[in-house]
Amino acid sequence: MKYERLLHPITVKKTTFPNRIVFSPVQTNFASADGEATERLIRFYKRIAGNGVGLTIVGATGISAYSRLGDHAFCLCDKGKTGSAAKLFDAIGAAGSIPAVQLNHGGRVMKPALAGGDLVGPSAVASPASKNVPRELSIGEIEDIVGQFAHAAEIAKNAGARMVEFHGTHSFLLNQFMSPAANLRKDRYGGSTQNRARIVMEVLERTRGKVGEDFVLGLRISAEEYVDNGMTVEECADMINMFMEKGLDIVHVSAGGIDTGVRMLEEAGKGTIIRLAGEVKKRVKLPVIAVGGVLRPEQAERAIDEGMADMVAIGRALIADPELVTKSLAGRSGDVVECTACLQCFVPGEKPGIRCPLNQNL
Repeated sequence: MKYERLLHPITVKKTTFPNRIVFSPVQTNFASADGEATERLIRFYKRIAGNGVGLTIVGATGISAYSRLGDHAFCLCDKGKTGSAAKLFDAIGAAGSIPAVQLNHGGRVMKPALAGGDLVGPSAVASPASKNVPRELSIGEIEDIVGQFAHAAEIAKNAGARMVEFHGTHSFLLNQFMSPAANLRKDRYGGSTQNRARIVMEVLERTRGKVGEDFVLGLRISAEEYVDNGMTVEECADMINMFMEKGLDIVHVSAGGIDTGVRMLEEAGKGTIIRLAGEVKKRVKLPVIAVGGVLRPEQAERAIDEGMADMVAIGRALIADPELVTKSLAGRSGDVVECTACLQCFVPGEKPGIRCPLNQNL
């Protein structure tokens, strides 16, 4: 297979991605206990970035000490600790990929200990998964979190990242604000579609003021939440069009999340989430990254060829075999170590860091 569409460069603002392959942002838990990039984290991303991946997104990065999803999650909240981040982004860039980072706050689905014993959310509504009820954030606290996102993005840019992606899906805090199921507020951050989208619009606007016009801003968003009264494709597209006016350059379409249990993985396996990206793409005028159950470059090529996406993210398959793309492009598909969907990379172990029974070099 020639992968003609997949290998064609794409330019967003002044950044040219060498191809349409994205390493999906994943939670590695490979950072140090205080959130700095370790040699293990750098080695992990460098190896994948150096094997034909056009955009490498460092995943699940905290914006404050109490926003991190894991006890060894990467964090960009302290300007005094950017040296390790610079090494990480430099390694990705030197390997031939565009370095990016996903910024996140877990909100109500965090482990209470990681949140300092103070789980927060848009409303005091329990997470369907954990049953934990968060404390409703005050308007002042929301404004502080907006500032933390923008501050982390500025740190990322100064450390050498070429793009940031705000994590607005998978049941985390920005998703909670956008969701009519999780957000029951009666003030300017709740109620209408525009009000529930307000925190993301403010994050984009504040960030743009700090990073300038040429820096690429992305958002990962749920086209469907798979919960009662949750986000839909139509409302998702409406919000994206609002976000474009505030500086959004590229959107990464996913679905489901922690609060939907295994359904997200089931829908990904059926190809549903990639088709949702296609439905969003029909309604918006900016580049769309599709994700969900992509285990082979052939699937990514087909998604672009059928107009469902401009770029395609691959996650678990690149954890199982970081040389997946290199082998496939060289006509060595038979040598690929195929992900078996055992999902061990999602299961916390006794030691920090993701695991994969097919890749002992993580």
